[in-house]
Amino acid sequence: MIRDILAALAGIAIAVLIVFTATELNHTVYPPPPELDFSDPDALRPYIATLPIGAFLLLMGGWVVGTFVGSVIAGRIGTAKPWVYPAIVGGLVFTATVANLLAIPHPLWFSITALIGIVASAWLANGVAVTGNSSRNPSV
Repeated sequence: MIRDILAALAGIAIAVLIVFTATELNHTVYPPPPELDFSDPDALRPYIATLPIGAFLLLMGGWVVGTFVGSVIAGRIGTAKPWVYPAIVGGLVFTATVANLLAIPHPLWFSITALIGIVASAWLANGVAVTGNSSRNPSV
């Protein structure tokens, strides 16, 4: 049980690290104006409208890759049922993403694609974690 909790925490930490890295990289490649107030959605709208598609893809990539890698690593460390870790890690990233999308205005195409991508990456991670963990895969 302790191993499973630590596995989930490790997966969450890795996912958060990847998302944070992608966000920081995004701010480096596409720097916001220094006076931009990130707590004001009305101030963010014009800035976000000027961002190129690469900025959105980089951010989405962080969310999707973070979900996948965090879920796979948790699944390979832990011993619980294989769907538990993608559900925990993916559920957390999904929830945080919904909160982000509600707080900060994003294009509709991006919001829909990002949420579908997070769910898909968690689902794919489930299969990868099972095949990579011989304690849950009797054919290995």
